[in-house]
Amino acid sequence: MTARLTIVTNHPARAVLAVLGVETRPSWVAVVTTIEGVRGLAPGAKVIGQWFEPRKYRSALEWAFQDRRMVGDLVGLSLEDCEKLAAWAERQGGETHVDSSLLAATGGMVISERRIS
Repeated sequence: MTARLTIVTNHPARAVLAVLGVETRPSWVAVVTTIEGVRGLAPGAKVIGQWFEPRKYRSALEWAFQDRRMVGDLVGLSLEDCEKLAAWAERQGGETHVDSSLLAATGGMVISERRIS
């Protein structure tokens, strides 16, 4: 099955829980944790970055993700996507923590979130 959503992260387990509200990644979600994986993302891939370190300590992975986003061929999460994730998480007995309030500040797409806790 082709991934319908890709999470790029430095902490896979925490990112899946934060984005999807569940501990087990479903087959329709891919998780990328390497620079090579970021470079290999297909044009048009729907992605969200999920970071668990202070902004001043950005990893090489996050910098690679930012560089790849600048190319402009990746797609973030729309309000509709955020709503669908929330509904899916609720059906699974979980709760997503994607912050759709970021949409206005990011041109209508959530592309990256930072969680340090």
